[in-house]
Amino acid sequence: MKKTDQIGTLISGVIWVTVGIILDFAIQLGSTYSKYGIVKWLHVDKNNPIGITIMLLVAAILTALTVWILGYAVKRKSPKTALHPFRGDKLVWVGYGYIMIIGAGILTVALQLIFSHQQITASNQVALEEMARKGGAALIFVVVLAVFVAPLVEELIFRGIILNYFFKEGPWWLNVIISGVLFGYFHVFQDFQIFAFIQYSLMGIVLAIVYKKTKQIQYAMATHMLNNSIAALSLIGMAFGS
Repeated sequence: MKKTDQIGTLISGVIWVTVGIILDFAIQLGSTYSKYGIVKWLHVDKNNPIGITIMLLVAAILTALTVWILGYAVKRKSPKTALHPFRGDKLVWVGYGYIMIIGAGILTVALQLIFSHQQITASNQVALEEMARKGGAALIFVVVLAVFVAPLVEELIFRGIILNYFFKEGPWWLNVIISGVLFGYFHVFQDFQIFAFIQYSLMGIVLAIVYKKTKQIQYAMATHMLNNSIAALSLIGMAFGS
């Protein structure tokens, strides 16, 4: 690939990542404010089933639209991107990936204890826990975002686009590192914490490895979904235990 083509592809990738992040926030804001709007209009409680249903419907529509748009972007560089039948030899990478994510978490905790002598919970995790404790619509919103929206949208952005638009012809590890670092920063940019950044970056690297090893983004999505589903169980337990 000519250098001018490489630069053009990289610029396109930056644009698509930006579009993806904007759409990701649009899903969150659109679903949240649609619920607030219907609740205010009907003069009902914020946990009213109608408000929750509207919230979920808007989230589903916006997520489907976002997946279609980002899927189009990924297919421009990786035409075979689609939902393929799951294969056992590739499905094992979901398990490998999850084990590596657990390992990354343990490593991060160890680094915290060594350098700061305490375990610090990431700010975005604290925010999720606070929302979950509210129960009702807030809990449902957090679980839906974590288990369904994030694995689909974030994988298309940080694996699908970055690994296909950023230095695809370069060293195998280069865009894997870029994918991880950008994924890590995306999760801490509102309140930067170095250890949270390290943990999320390592998770992003693992998910990039799963994608590269399987050559199908659905396995990175499945790994992400597995990790977030198990984390969501603790949030649900926290909500009902409070």
